[in-house]
Amino acid sequence: MRFIFILVIFFCCFGAAAQQKAAYDSLAVQQRSFSKSSLDTYSKDRDFQYEKEIIEQPSLWDRFWMWVWGFYDDLMSTEGGRAAIKIFYWLLALGAITFFILKVRHMNRMALFDASSEGGTAYTIEDENIHAISFESAIEQALQNGNYRLAIRYLYLQSLKILTDKNLIAWLPNKTNRDYLRELNTAIIQQPFREVTNIFEYAWYGNLTVTEEDFTGMKAEFIKFQNQLSNR
Repeated sequence: MRFIFILVIFFCCFGAAAQQKAAYDSLAVQQRSFSKSSLDTYSKDRDFQYEKEIIEQPSLWDRFWMWVWGFYDDLMSTEGGRAAIKIFYWLLALGAITFFILKVRHMNRMALFDASSEGGTAYTIEDENIHAISFESAIEQALQNGNYRLAIRYLYLQSLKILTDKNLIAWLPNKTNRDYLRELNTAIIQQPFREVTNIFEYAWYGNLTVTEEDFTGMKAEFIKFQNQLSNR
């Protein structure tokens, strides 16, 4: 009975709602218009020109790369072009590896005499014998010529001769600075020798201008090291 009662109420309400008529808006409509001058003003404003797409012209640099990639695409579209590109990549890789090996060899050798002096004369260890050099006169001559890098080099050679005379190293023309460092089995000598080696490499291989003031400070370290050797 309760269910039937609810259905009766629902259909009564639905029928009443269906009989209601829709209400219409009777208010007067006010027409509005825009002046042509205002529309012209806005149409000439670039900020309101939404339908116009501004196309930027490619720069010369952009056109160059467009040409490069176009040429690359043309090459890659043919079998011969792809083979040429592959050969080019192999040559480029081989050149990079060769450059890297030569660079590492140059860095690791740290050979005393591959660099050239400020006077432009190339020195190699084969050209000189540390036992035949008059170091005092050689250093003095370099200083008179204002060649402080060469003077530092002679100070380093002089240190090698002292180490050799004391049987702390075995001097040979093809040895590198690191070879001599490894031969020194005592830290008391090895560490100061490492310091003067760094000074020499900085002055000789750095291709930097060594001033008189720089030389004075560097020379003091060499004299300190050589005095330490003399006291052994």
